[in-house]
Amino acid sequence: KELALGEYSMPVVGMLSVFDWSEMTMKQNKGWAGREWFVVRKAEVRMSEDNTLIPHVKMGVEAREQVVTPKGLEDAAVTLPQHPLKKFADAFTRNFDLIAERKSVVFHLRELAKASVMAKYLIDSKARLDPTWYQIADDIVGATEPEAYPEIPQLWN
Repeated sequence: KELALGEYSMPVVGMLSVFDWSEMTMKQNKGWAGREWFVVRKAEVRMSEDNTLIPHVKMGVEAREQVVTPKGLEDAAVTLPQHPLKKFADAFTRNFDLIAERKSVVFHLRELAKASVMAKYLIDSKARLDPTWYQIADDIVGATEPEAYPEIPQLWN
């Protein structure tokens, strides 16, 4: 979000924020609203030569313009390719792996996606794990301090 809004310098030289794209592409200064989100575009588990399972993901960003309806803001049926949100999302997707190397929060998001892919694979394949793995997980959870503020932060009530 902060990168999209231009609050921080871009991790890739020449990459523009949503507002930069907006200034360059929007002929008239009409207001718009939209949203962006991370997606896993491709997920697989590969096996190395020594039979080690390795999760692999290709991630990206998708964007959707929002329009005002009687029910409030809703996703537009189509977001045009020249829309600033779409331009930013496409650039982020093209540079995702490089951005992940330079921005730890993106790196950790990708690692979480890999962990989810591996967990799904283990469940779907009905893999039998040594009970030691379950004990290790229980030990980690038991040694972890509970969150001081377990509520999800929000901007409004």
